[in-house]
Amino acid sequence: MSVLIRILIGSVVGVLTVGLLGCGCLYPFTPQSPNLYADVYKANDLRYSGKYTESIAEYEQALKKLPRSPTDTKVMNVSFPTFLKYHIAFCYAKLAEANADISLYVKAEAAAKESYETAVLPPDQADVLYLWGYILFKQGRYAEALSKFEQLIEVAPQSGFRGRFLEEALYACGKTYLELGNATAAGQIFAQLEAIIPKTDGYFQTAGITCALGKGYLELGDETATRRVFAQLEVLIEIRLQDDFLGWDAAGIYAKIPYHLGKGYLELSDETAARRVFAQLEVLIKMALQGGFVGPDAEAVYAEVLYGLGKVYMKLGEESAARRMFAMLLEHYSDSPHKAEVERCLKSSKSYFSEYFAPVGLR
Repeated sequence: MSVLIRILIGSVVGVLTVGLLGCGCLYPFTPQSPNLYADVYKANDLRYSGKYTESIAEYEQALKKLPRSPTDTKVMNVSFPTFLKYHIAFCYAKLAEANADISLYVKAEAAAKESYETAVLPPDQADVLYLWGYILFKQGRYAEALSKFEQLIEVAPQSGFRGRFLEEALYACGKTYLELGNATAAGQIFAQLEAIIPKTDGYFQTAGITCALGKGYLELGDETATRRVFAQLEVLIEIRLQDDFLGWDAAGIYAKIPYHLGKGYLELSDETAARRVFAQLEVLIKMALQGGFVGPDAEAVYAEVLYGLGKVYMKLGEESAARRMFAMLLEHYSDSPHKAEVERCLKSSKSYFSEYFAPVGLR
């Protein structure tokens, strides 16, 4: 189940630390003290590639290389261990999610706890609290998760990233209240979140949290609020479409946000709105792919959205549109795990698609 707006958000913990290390300012290389920032960069690359087990090994190796003398800087002694432990927790959580292994969540929680114990700066504390709360949430320990998210709300104003962390924390609280069966509290939290989401910021700044809020209202059963928020999101998408220069899409938000919005409309049984959004989505995908705006880490997102959108079109009885999406998938992502299935679809007659035309549950 998709839990939070950005599951396991990218860390800002120790960003300055790594940047300075890269310049050799904090930990210059000497034969007696091997420079550990190379290990960190290697670990980060592995993490970005989804190789979480190997990434953990590199982060742990970097931990062993940390200096321990009284003359070492506070950044090296405190902030850097916080950063490393955070990413170890992150990787264990991703492995737990992928393998449905509760023991890995236990390891993730232990690393998150160690990271928080050394976190002295509000931005560090905020990042770790979010991840820790998520780990607890995934274990079904909702009351404990709620406590972490409430702590995050307290820390957010001092974090230096108030808007981002406060929005994330409020959304997480609302989702957790839903899991606890407290719809009234969830509704109040979502209303509080809606009130603070900037209405003038661009797509990158607000689309993700706006989409998540709409889905939260949908889960709550508040159709009026859902449609209100979805309408705001459509405005953001339309404004983005007016700009020929989309900008770099590192996380795949041009693809996944409209996709989830369209599926949200389908849950409201509003095919007209869903088709309208899917048409916008197709334009965004083409602009992003043709303009070279898709970041390496977003390619998997685009591939899955093209596949998912093709399947949705099949359910809607739109064979030509489904074929169009599948053709784009093969053209741009020929190594997709769905390749064999998609090729069968494209080679088949219309009778192959007819089995999907009935209005059954969407993928």
